[in-house]
Amino acid sequence: MEAAAVGITDAAAIGTGKLTGGVESHKKRQAKRKDQPKKTPSAFNSSASNRDDDGTDTTISANNIPPLSEVGRNFQPCTLPEIQARLKALMEQMPKEIPPIPTEEFEVNDEATSKNTEIRAQIKSFASQLQQTIENYNLLLSLVSSATYKWGVDRSGASQQNLSVMVSELQQCQEMISSSVSGRLSNVLCPAVDVLVGEVEIVRGDGDDGAHDEEDGNNNSRKKRKLNDCNVNNGRILTKERRINHYIRAQVDPAYVHLCHVILARNAALIRHTVATSIHTAQKVIADYLKAMKKDGGHDMAV
Repeated sequence: MEAAAVGITDAAAIGTGKLTGGVESHKKRQAKRKDQPKKTPSAFNSSASNRDDDGTDTTISANNIPPLSEVGRNFQPCTLPEIQARLKALMEQMPKEIPPIPTEEFEVNDEATSKNTEIRAQIKSFASQLQQTIENYNLLLSLVSSATYKWGVDRSGASQQNLSVMVSELQQCQEMISSSVSGRLSNVLCPAVDVLVGEVEIVRGDGDDGAHDEEDGNNNSRKKRKLNDCNVNNGRILTKERRINHYIRAQVDPAYVHLCHVILARNAALIRHTVATSIHTAQKVIADYLKAMKKDGGHDMAV
């Protein structure tokens, strides 16, 4: 019995020593970890790049965007952080002022009034700035496919799923603009026109010599030559004439064009907000994709 008691006491002492040693070794490991220098992310490691938690690249801001690569042997396409930064910079290109709304009644002589001409010019300037922003927006989104290119077998299943979600969301952003905004801008910037004959200029040859003078609309003397020689018939000189048609581009329906100006000016604030929302959503989609790819890269390294 005494031997058994001594054995139990020794075992308890050994267990206590192991527990104490385990606690001390754990504290030593924690102190060793604190003393170790922190590893800095490599510039060549895409999964541990200098990005924030929202997926944006901290080295690229809207005010410090690198220029586009020169076309040559060392050409480099835009990366996703660069595309995202350029999308944010598009907000500065949006028109700041809302054009006034013209009167809804259209009259034929409205084109001659200075007030309506000035209002239409402001509406057209607003539409032109917005159209320029949309063009740059679509061009930037077209670069996403080259920035995310990888051969099929080099992409994991989660990476392919993330890419499909991003492409689908970006397409919805573009469809939002094409269905609600682009048509309204086109009706103002490029109205339907017909090519019509504005005036006909008749040039006659008198047969005395090969040319004659004619006063044009600017009161400048011009010399016109006959196309053919004069023919003599029964002692009379037959003159030749030439007709010159001057064409104009007349609007098919000026009243409809005026209505398009009214609609665009009436909804200008909401139309601008729609374009800004689409641009903001697109850059947020890219940020979420970069964040998901960062998590996927960390999971692959852990495995």
